[in-house]
Amino acid sequence: QSLAAELGTLRVQAEEAAATHERETKTLREQAMAAAKQRDGALREAEEARAQLQLVAEARVAGRRELLEAQREARESRESLEVQRRQ
Repeated sequence: QSLAAELGTLRVQAEEAAATHERETKTLREQAMAAAKQRDGALREAEEARAQLQLVAEARVAGRRELLEAQREARESRESLEVQRRQ
């Protein structure tokens, strides 16, 4: 095989390898973009979940406060009725 033919074969192989690498690079780039979109979506969902959790925690605290107030009022009412009954 002549040197020119061998050089041609090597050139074709190099071109094929370059094309393969370009396709692989494009695929990897697309996969990276898809993963970034997934990550961004997951981060948004996590932030929304944190916000909802905060609202639930605040509502729980408010409910607990209302319950304690209602218990206090009921206790005071019972005590008042007991005082009136004694008189």
